[in-house]
Amino acid sequence: MKNIYKIFRADARRLSTNVVAVVIIMGLSIIPSLYAWFNILSNWDPYNSSATSNLKIAVFSKDIGTELEGIKVNIGSNVTTNLKENKTIGWVFSKSEDEAVNGVYSGEYYAAIIIPENFSEDMISFLGGQVEHPQIIYYENDKKNAIATKITAKAKTAVQEQINASFVSTLAKTITEVSGSATDTESGTDLLTGVTNQLTELDGDLQSYITILDSFIGVTNSASSLIQTTKAVIPDVNTMVNNGQTTVNTMQGAVNSGTSSAETITDMVSYSLSLVSTNLDNVSSLVTSGVSSLQGAEGVTDTGLTNAVSIMPYITELFNNSVQSWSSQTSAAPDITTVQNQLSTIQSDLSTLQNSTNQGKQTITDLQNKITTEIKSCKDQISGLENTFNYSVKPQLQSTMNSMSGALTSVTAILNGVNGDFSDVSKVLDDYNKTLKDGNKSLVASRDSASQLKKGLDDVISQLQGLSNNQQYQQLKQILKSDPELLGQFMSSPVNLNTQAIYPIKNYGSSMAPFYTVLAIWVGALILVAIIHVKVHPETGIENVKPYQKYFGRYMIFFTTGQVQTLIVVLGDLFYLKIQCHKPFLFWLAAALSSFVFTLFIYSLTVAFGNVGEAIAVVVMVVQVAGAGGTFPIEVLPKIYQYIYQYLPFTYAMNALRETVGGMYGIMYVKCMLSLGAYLIVSLIIGLLIAIPFRRLNKMIEKSKEKTSLML
Repeated sequence: MKNIYKIFRADARRLSTNVVAVVIIMGLSIIPSLYAWFNILSNWDPYNSSATSNLKIAVFSKDIGTELEGIKVNIGSNVTTNLKENKTIGWVFSKSEDEAVNGVYSGEYYAAIIIPENFSEDMISFLGGQVEHPQIIYYENDKKNAIATKITAKAKTAVQEQINASFVSTLAKTITEVSGSATDTESGTDLLTGVTNQLTELDGDLQSYITILDSFIGVTNSASSLIQTTKAVIPDVNTMVNNGQTTVNTMQGAVNSGTSSAETITDMVSYSLSLVSTNLDNVSSLVTSGVSSLQGAEGVTDTGLTNAVSIMPYITELFNNSVQSWSSQTSAAPDITTVQNQLSTIQSDLSTLQNSTNQGKQTITDLQNKITTEIKSCKDQISGLENTFNYSVKPQLQSTMNSMSGALTSVTAILNGVNGDFSDVSKVLDDYNKTLKDGNKSLVASRDSASQLKKGLDDVISQLQGLSNNQQYQQLKQILKSDPELLGQFMSSPVNLNTQAIYPIKNYGSSMAPFYTVLAIWVGALILVAIIHVKVHPETGIENVKPYQKYFGRYMIFFTTGQVQTLIVVLGDLFYLKIQCHKPFLFWLAAALSSFVFTLFIYSLTVAFGNVGEAIAVVVMVVQVAGAGGTFPIEVLPKIYQYIYQYLPFTYAMNALRETVGGMYGIMYVKCMLSLGAYLIVSLIIGLLIAIPFRRLNKMIEKSKEKTSLML
């Protein structure tokens, strides 16, 4: 232990008494920190909009737009307008397509976005039944910078999303404004009510269909019963035919007599209607004479009014008897009722006029005029009825009698042609009965299917009626009705993403600080073995020095210098760059342990393998820079790196520092520190055991190097 201390004290004395050595040690202490700081500072916040806004991307829209239900739509114009408000990228709005593209070739722009001429038309092409996928032309310059194209690619995606959002928003807004299909139907009711009404109407039609099927089923059942009855009476049919012939002959004679009687009756009806009109004229004359008497005309009495009143019941009875035989005709029934009402009104007004002896002259005159008008109107109605009877009822009655006579003649011919042989009828009825039964089964199956369908339809109607009372539906309906703009915004982005940051880090530089700090500590340890010899030469006053004493004695200067390097790096990170760090002391402690491990590991490699060991340390550093997950996630790296990742000291050093920067999780920090400490054992094995068989080989290599007079 004394020799270890003596070697360290001798090394420290030689360094402190040599100005050049002091300057070199100072340089060795500072250089690693510069490496870390410059890299951290260069990556401080490259993805912030203040930085990415310096990347120029040209934009030019050739879109001429289109019309949707009379509304002008230009997606390209909407995109350029929105991009002018976007400060994430340095958008340059070119005056022409050639200017934008040439700028990408020359390196003036990192990329260019060209929106073609028919872009809006292609966007809504699906409404015409033929889909044309719109294309955005994107030019990018990969030669200018590898990382820049990745950032501008995000801008390309942002433009694509902006176009999609603008399209959906415009389409939703247009449909809402133009058609109002989401809020109103042609009947003025809301869509849900309209659908429910349609389904309810369909439900009613379906019920009618079921009722018809039930009726058909009943008909087939009745027909089947009728067939059975018919089969039972077939033996008597021959007798019935003979009797029918006799009966028809008798009816034929009656019809011939009835035809003559019908002609007489129709003539009587026409005469009666004419007689009613004539009597009404007489009533009108009697009223005129009676009024003259009431007004005091000389030589005239009021007998006319008395006669007019007494005639009216006779006229009414005559009319009723005339139309009694054909009042059931639907076309004449309203007119008959009208005449009956007018006759009743005339009789009432005549009674009033007869009792108006004490009334004024004007009142009597008004009553006279009213009765005269009523009589004229009634005569017109009777004349119409007479025409209806003569030209409709009378011909129809005559036609009916003629038809009956012809029908009886045909029946007589048919019955005379029947030979009474019904032997095959029973067999035909059996076949028909079987057909009816098969049809009945199909009708029952159809009825059951329709009933099941109606049940399902009833459930749908019930659910829709329940939805109409839903609060959210009412709110949505109100939005659709009152604010198409709000609907468009919702449709373009229906879901808002609420990001909850876990272990948030305020800038990219702080995120990269663990990697560059660890890398700087490794570089510092590597520089030490390149500048300071690991071989201990004989020293006056230090005798019987064993190999392990030389190993630890010389390492003390490496350890001390490495800790100074680490302290400077950590202080600069925390107080100069002011990286985010929740646990500054633990940050330094992890960095100090990393320096201890790295310096001992590289020192041991150099002790064991000489200059070859230094080369191995460089190779290990390169592998760790690429495969320790310092920049890219380990999951995206090639498989070989994913395999060796867990065996690299960088991994545990960086993870320990990340715990202090982003936030602590459980005992993860302690696990990383213990894993990192395991490499101390590996380093001691290399420096104390593996180095033994390589000592002679190293001496031979040293002598060969000296003979070249070129290598140190």
